Amino acid sequence: MTAQERREARLARYAQLRAERPHLFANPPGAAYEIVLDRDEQERVAERSAAHMRERGLPEEYGDIGVIYEDDYVILVRDAVRYRTGDTGTYIRILDANTDPGAVVLPRLSDGRLLLVRHFRHGTRQWHWEIPRGWGEPGADGLATARTELAEEVGLPVKDVVPLGRVQHDDQLIDICLAEIDLVSGDLPPPSDDAHVEGIDQRTLLSLDEFERMVNDGEITDMCTLVAYALATAKGLLRPA
Repeated sequence: MTAQERREARLARYAQLRAERPHLFANPPGAAYEIVLDRDEQERVAERSAAHMRERGLPEEYGDIGVIYEDDYVILVRDAVRYRTGDTGTYIRILDANTDPGAVVLPRLSDGRLLLVRHFRHGTRQWHWEIPRGWGEPGADGLATARTELAEEVGLPVKDVVPLGRVQHDDQLIDICLAEIDLVSGDLPPPSDDAHVEGIDQRTLLSLDEFERMVNDGEITDMCTLVAYALATAKGLLRPA
């Protein structure tokens, strides 16, 4: 494939993605960065970006405009943009391949204790204490996804799942939920084989005071966990009046 053919293919997929998700390519009045959609101008930006890459000793394809990588989970897009100065350049975006909302769920027992899982995250190469979360299944709403993640990561009976709100991280919609769960025997079951394979090796139950101490001490840094805690607190659902 020649360089021109490669660029054409990436821009063709870009045009297809624009037709599929037009809201992600909108230029609202007063936008700080205007997405350049004129094909000739996209080509000029790509040429200039390719030259910059060559000067740095990098492959010139690193400067291509369009969909530059895609798999089952993410779509990497490089847009040609016009700044408020009138100059043009590029911006990279990581889009979620799945358009269904993901879910984050804060599990709480009837006695008020909160459940956390210890999860190894490849992105940081570290273990994190956090609450269950996951990608949305095709056609599933946030509550259904929350129940699925609870079954996979917690393995305890769920009495109810209450929506706390919806947040947006880049283009991904995430439903935040609070789940009331039952612990019959008094002991947490060991992580399932699926949870173990996905990097979960421990679960723990914490009183609200213990949870808040971990937050204040910087032991809980997971963004989704902190957002769920903030929403539940703002709604007065964690500490009795």
